[in-house]
Amino acid sequence: MAQVIAATIVFGLIGLAFSLLLSFLNRKLKVPDDPRVKEILNILPGLNCGACGFSSCKAYAQAIVEDPSKMKGCRPGGDQVNKKVAKAIGKKENLKKQKKMLVVCSCGAEEKDKKTTHNYQGLKNCQSAHITGGAIDCVYGCLGFGDCQEACPVGAITLKNNKVYIDQKKCILCGKCIKACSRNLFKIIPAKELGNYFIACNNKDRLKEVKDVCNRGCITCGICTKVEDSPYELVDNLSRINYKNIKNKKSLEEGKNKCPTNCIDIIN
Repeated sequence: MAQVIAATIVFGLIGLAFSLLLSFLNRKLKVPDDPRVKEILNILPGLNCGACGFSSCKAYAQAIVEDPSKMKGCRPGGDQVNKKVAKAIGKKENLKKQKKMLVVCSCGAEEKDKKTTHNYQGLKNCQSAHITGGAIDCVYGCLGFGDCQEACPVGAITLKNNKVYIDQKKCILCGKCIKACSRNLFKIIPAKELGNYFIACNNKDRLKEVKDVCNRGCITCGICTKVEDSPYELVDNLSRINYKNIKNKKSLEEGKNKCPTNCIDIIN
């Protein structure tokens, strides 16, 4: 018994000695934070959204202080914040103004449009429903459980009648909704002065298969591609907008109005 007690004391003393040594070395070897890191953190919005490509605002601040060339800009902060950050790290070259981009959900169907021939009893989240193939018959459409809504750090996503709505004024383009969506429905499109049109469907099947599962899916009729100066194209049985080929608003609006299933949407 005495030997056990003695061994316990010895190991305890060894552990204490190591902890004291590590504490001493930590104080001696610790590299102090560059004061510019704290300055930058006071400038940044502090959302830790990851849109800059780093895990947190602090990680971003430390990286650009060490290497200013890593500064790609803070999307939530915008141009004013980025100018202040650039000044803090002595980045003299002009930052390119970020192009305005928008996030859209390529499923515009509401609950009444989505057909269901079975009663889903699984976990109420999109990931589980996608794995089991439950909730709705369309294997491409929005499952409507709100995984994207929960992932959004700024509350830019809401669901109404099982349809996703995105507040573009709140959206910071962090991409977390893209990662959260099991069906890859979220896409980033360029903002256009002529109007922000997009295809609110992701179904790549043909007419009958589409009509069997949804009332608002693209049926590959190609009517939108036939309007004058049309930027619409058919790719993999699905209409797409070639944003580089947009010539006028008339062709965008005409294609939208002629769509028999109203699967071409616009951000107001």
